[in-house]
Amino acid sequence: METRKLYYEDSHLSRFTSAVLSCAKAADGWEVTLAATAFYPEGGGQAGDSGTLNGVRVRSTREREGAVIHLCEAPLEVGAEVTGVIDYDLRFPRMQQHSGEHIVSGLIHSTYGYDNVGFHLGSDLVTIDFNGSLEEEDLRDIELRANQYIWEDRPVSVTYPTTKELAALDYRSKKAISGQVRIVSFPGADTCACCGTHVASAGQVGLVKLLSVQKFREGVRVELLCGGRALSYLDRVLGQNRRISNLLSAKPFETAGGGERLLG
Repeated sequence: METRKLYYEDSHLSRFTSAVLSCAKAADGWEVTLAATAFYPEGGGQAGDSGTLNGVRVRSTREREGAVIHLCEAPLEVGAEVTGVIDYDLRFPRMQQHSGEHIVSGLIHSTYGYDNVGFHLGSDLVTIDFNGSLEEEDLRDIELRANQYIWEDRPVSVTYPTTKELAALDYRSKKAISGQVRIVSFPGADTCACCGTHVASAGQVGLVKLLSVQKFREGVRVELLCGGRALSYLDRVLGQNRRISNLLSAKPFETAGGGERLLG
């Protein structure tokens, strides 16, 4: 039986109730399905949610033939109503990262015509692979434009177009998709087929920081951070620079010169 996907109805939903439909022993826990769930299953480059069901730890989630499978540490009674609680402190940063990636990929696609041919939302940072060449100065321009877009705080649109509507729509997709297509649009920045969870408006991304661009296969790999993870990264960099500044007796923006003088 297909699970009602509450995470598509409200990506910020972190607490819900639902009935247990099945519970089966697995090698690494118990596989539980519910009538409805706010737990996002792993897919589309985004990790599955974790949390609890009636206090029982949910280690991971994945989808199987339309049903969301919750891998739990203990069994749950079939037919019982349970309360689910999402680890929102993991979900929201992932939404910031994923939405920021869409904005950056869309701007690069519209500016240079490059396709996003690989995407990984890791625990530390996001990597995007493009099938074309980019330089550091290109990244600086894209980063500025991405953040300007975020500051405009435009609402994010999610639609399920008909076959006819989809044929007339200009959108990005990493692969051919059969059946119903879910379109996530950041108006003015990106329109893309995507099954992931996203913020409600661009301003919730907070900020985008592009960290590096390196040659990768026939194109380049870009590393970036968004939102709270970007702020945490910049805080750590600032802390390191402050320590170096004190050691060199140099002002924060003069540490490179101080290091050169020390080595010279």
